[in-house]
Formats: sequence, C-alpha cells, structure tokens
Amino acid sequence: MSISPRKISFFQRIRGETILLLFRLQGLRRSHPICDGLREGRFFKISRNPFRVFRNSDRRKNAKVSEISDFLYKLNQKVSEYYQHLLHTPVGKNALDYLRSREIEDSEIRLFGLGYTPEGFDTLAKEVLRTKEEIAGAIQLGLLREKEPGNNRPYDFFRDRIMFPVLDLSGRTIAFSGRILGPGKEAKYINSPASVVFDKSRTFYNFFRAREGVRKTGEVMLVEGYLDVIGLVRRGYENVIASMGTAITENHIRTLKKFAEKVVFVLDGDIAGKKGALRATEICLKEGMESSIVLLPEGKDPFDLAKSLSRPELHEIISNQIQGSEFVVEELLENADSRALPEKKRRSLQNLYSFTQTLNRETDKQFFLGLGANKLGISMDAVLRDFKGGTGGKNGPLNADTSSNVKETQGISAPALDCERKIISMLVKHTGLFSYSEEISSMEFMDITSSFLWDYLYTIYTGEGEISPVQVLSSELPEDLKQTLAPYLLEEDSEKIEPGELHKVFRLLLLQQKKFRIEERIRELDQKRERFFTPEIFTELSFYRKEKEKILEHIRNQSATT
Repeated sequence: MSISPRKISFFQRIRGETILLLFRLQGLRRSHPICDGLREGRFFKISRNPFRVFRNSDRRKNAKVSEISDFLYKLNQKVSEYYQHLLHTPVGKNALDYLRSREIEDSEIRLFGLGYTPEGFDTLAKEVLRTKEEIAGAIQLGLLREKEPGNNRPYDFFRDRIMFPVLDLSGRTIAFSGRILGPGKEAKYINSPASVVFDKSRTFYNFFRAREGVRKTGEVMLVEGYLDVIGLVRRGYENVIASMGTAITENHIRTLKKFAEKVVFVLDGDIAGKKGALRATEICLKEGMESSIVLLPEGKDPFDLAKSLSRPELHEIISNQIQGSEFVVEELLENADSRALPEKKRRSLQNLYSFTQTLNRETDKQFFLGLGANKLGISMDAVLRDFKGGTGGKNGPLNADTSSNVKETQGISAPALDCERKIISMLVKHTGLFSYSEEISSMEFMDITSSFLWDYLYTIYTGEGEISPVQVLSSELPEDLKQTLAPYLLEEDSEKIEPGELHKVFRLLLLQQKKFRIEERIRELDQKRERFFTPEIFTELSFYRKEKEKILEHIRNQSATT
C-alpha cells in the first residue's frame, strides 16, 4: 500500500505510504500502534474477491448512516453560519459588546467562528430550518428540544448566548457550547447533548486547529475554558485545547494518546484546580501517558494572563511545569517533608500506600514509594517493609473497601466523606435538588471522587440529559467511581423522606459539609501554630472558629425544623 514516488498528493505535496499519508492528514503520530497494525493487516482481512468485501445490505446500511451524518454536519454548519451572522447585527450588539469588553479581537471572533443566538424560543424554526427533515435533524442534534416528544412544538435549546462552534478533526461542526451573557442563575456554559456526530467524552475544543501544532511538538496543552484557548492562541501557542466543560476521563486521555506523547494541564492554583489536576494526572499515570502540571496564580486563568502579560512573561509561567509523578506525590503527602511531625508523616505514607495499590506494575509502585520516601526523609527499605508487610500492602486495612481507600487517601473523616457522598447520591435520586447548583458549585469538596462526580452530573444537568441511579450506574464512568457511589444510590433512606422534608434534609447536609470543611481548615492552622506562631495564623483561626459557631447555630435551627 503505497503512493508512487513519482506521484504526490496534489494538496499536501506528500510522497510515500498511503497509511502514513492518512496519518499525516489526521495529525496522528507515525509511531501510533494503529499504524503498525494497519501495515501488518491485523485489523482487517482482504477478501479473495476484493469487489465483494461487503454484502449489499451492509453497503446500504453504511451508506444510510453516512448520509444521515453528512446531513447533520451540514445542518450544524448552516446554523453556525446563522449564529455568526446574528452577532454582527443589531440583535447581537450586546453580545458583540461583551466580547469586545473582554478584549477579544474581531480577527479572533472570525477565526473561532463565534456567534450569537437571541432570546426567542422559535428563532431557528422561523429563520433557518426550512423543512421537516431539518427540524427533525435539529432535534437530534439538540439544537431544538421537545417538552414531550411528538406532542409539542419544539423550542430553541440555546437562547441569548454567545455561541462557540465545536469542530471535529476534519473541521466539521459537530456541536455548540453557549455562554450566558453576564451573571444569572442559569449555567454559565451549556453544551450540545451527545448525538450521532458528537461524543463529548472524546471531543476537545480547538483540536482541529491545534492538530498540526500537537504533531510538531509532540505535546498537547489542555486548559479549562474556551476563552483560555483563545488567549493562549493569541500568544502563539498552537497546541492548546480545552475539554468540553467536563472532568478529564480515561476516554479523554486515550484519545490524546493517539496524537501526542505528553499532555500539559494548565489549571488554576486553587483547591479545586489542584484536585482536578490530581485526578487527571492519576488517569495519565494509569493510561501510560506522560503529563505535567502548570498551576497558575490563584484566581488567575490563562485568558487573563494572556491579556495582561507579554509573551516572554507568559512563557516563563507556562514553562514552570511540575512533572505529573512529582505532583501526585506532593499532593498525596500533603506537602509534608523531612521536617514534618511523625503523625503527619504517618498519614502521608498511608495516602501514598493507598494510591500505590491502584498501580499495576511493580516498577511503578517502587518508583512512587521511592519518591515519597525521599521527600519524607525515610529510608526506602523501611517504606518497602511497611508496604509489603501489611501496613500499606494488599492485606492491610486500607484495602478493606473502596470508601475507606478514598477516606485515607484524602485524609478526611468518615462522617465528612459520608456527607459528601450523600449529597451526590441525593442529586442523582432527586434532580429537583439541582436548584442548589450555584451553592454546590462554590463548595470546596474534601473528597476528590465527590468533586469529580459533581462535575460529571452538573455537565449532564446543564445539557438537559437524563440523570437517575440507573443512568449513572450504567454510564461510562470509571468502574471504581460507580462502585463507590452504588451503596449510596441503593440506600432507601432518601426514598422514605417526605417531599416537604427533602429540601430541609439536603440543606442540612450542605451545612454539615461546610462545617467539616471549616474543621479541616482549623486543624491545618492548629498544626501550623504548633510549629511557628504568627499573628496572621491567630487571626485566621479566630475567623474560622467564629464561622464554625455560626454554622453550628444554623444546623441546630435546621435540625429543629426537620
């Protein structure tokens, strides 16, 4: 399978093997295992009669699927062009003014195809969709919604939002993400739901444009927001992409491995950012992909920095990367070092042992145990003896069940862990509780698993997808997460709660979570005070103790009415 050396691809000016040509066009790595497999014929069998590889029924079925997909791609593109047109009309003036107030240039608006969708419920049906087939296609794509399928006139899903078109690797429009204008109770961003042409668990914003930059560098830079992408592209970064507002999963990393050797996570340096980075890095380690972390100054995002800093200044920040393995160890050890108190070292080692048990390869286990031992100033022999002898090994107490693993890994109490898991399970069972979304979004989860599940559920909720115990337990969430949540979903306690009491019970859980979080902060400050006392620590301790008293009063009042 080759292209004659005398002949070349007219558009690409490439000679050589057909497969390598296709990989070049798709931005895949030459060393990708699929490339070897194709050349060795592992993925297909050549029929003796090459003209009868497919039965006629297969041909018709494949042709029909392809025809439907092509129709949906074209329909998305038609709608995208309409959104782009509206942005530059009087109807879109507020949206355009907002973009310019954020210092987004007209050239960037054109490059990324930004648009606007107005407030009305029937704009697309009146202005864009001309046939019944187009209306049916728009429903399938999630551009239109039906209150009850077949019984009501469909309405526009995206309303009064700045629209970001999402492209696949061939540059076709497969979905949209809409950003609300200004503050509001609605979700800041909502995405198109999954469809025949869109799978958000394997899709990244800007991957089509970044593909060549990823191929050249062997690295992909992953940020959190679409504006972050625009800001970094402005500063010359050609390999930057963003996930579709969801937490990173195994599917995301497996997709990236086809194109890059390494992923660089650029995240806010706050607690939520660190938790997200820890989860993503652990997935990279298990999937065998190199990773590094860039933790930005707290409260700053790449878009803000791209506007306020020169390119050399921004490059200095981006270059200050922490290797994924080192970051994981630092977080698991809770920044303990050789000077830490024995109790702190013991808890840090328990965290490390729990994580190491999840690794498959002995060499990986020894590598991470060695890193931890070095940072804590403990001999590797002692750490290995404890690990293999049961303190942290397979027969140790940390392996009793999934929830205890998470408890020890996070260093939080069982009641605090139980509280956060109950909050998540109640949201799954009673979707009306998503009315507390704003409060939950501002919450600092102590448990990484609960934080990840909240991100997952909120993404489905904002996309108006189905949320139920059956949906969650049959989803493509990692098995360990589903096993962790299953006992809570199968409990009958919340099912017995009277409808009028449901919100009171949930509010009580939210208050208790705040109490646990404040207690954790007080413990951290007390530990600092034991080592060195400063007026700042005293002031902060006083503040949190007063806050705890206020919350306890709220809990007492809430309990009295429940």
